[in-house]
Amino acid sequence: MADYYTKLLELRRAEGSAHGLSKLPVDFYPQTRAYLAELKSTFETELRENPSGRKGELARQTHQRAVQTARDIVEARMMKILTAALQASLGGSRDLPNALPEERVLHESLLGYLRQHRSEVAPYLEPAGPPSAPPKHAASAAPRNAPPEPAPSRGATLTPAGGAETQIVRVLKDTPKVALGSETIELRRDDVLSLPADVARLLLEGHVVEPVQVREKFSPALG
Repeated sequence: MADYYTKLLELRRAEGSAHGLSKLPVDFYPQTRAYLAELKSTFETELRENPSGRKGELARQTHQRAVQTARDIVEARMMKILTAALQASLGGSRDLPNALPEERVLHESLLGYLRQHRSEVAPYLEPAGPPSAPPKHAASAAPRNAPPEPAPSRGATLTPAGGAETQIVRVLKDTPKVALGSETIELRRDDVLSLPADVARLLLEGHVVEPVQVREKFSPALG
């Protein structure tokens, strides 16, 4: 795997220039893990045996550069997969050319979370439309002196219907354009989004977004 570092550089260049997912070897993820583990083992062994030796230091530097290169590839692809899942959740194609098996699993998971989030917090956007208004006689059936439902406190955590928690995050990198019906938007660095907690966790682990702490005084007043 002596030339794999050069291969990583080529793959990063191709990923950066492609609008969609570039073509990767089918074993990219396990091969990259094995290569980085081998580099780490080499420089740790060399530095233990000869702390001032040049070979160990070169191996350490190569390991650091290879990790950064692999991170650039993975995070770029995660952002593209997230954009594709968002488009699919809005009625776009679910096709994801050049996706590896691990990435198709991520895409389907994101698509499921996004659709669930949409149906729970905005059911009126679904094709069936909002639920019909209750008949007039239904309102008269309620007791006239029934006390109103208490409004949630200002410090309460707001969650979508069904208990699906959300998290506020800030985008760390620009994204490709996303088709929203007849319009097109482009998410840019520092955009603030509200995402399902599981989706946010995946993106936080990939360093695609960062959490945003919302102070209580900015919480919307209810009731």
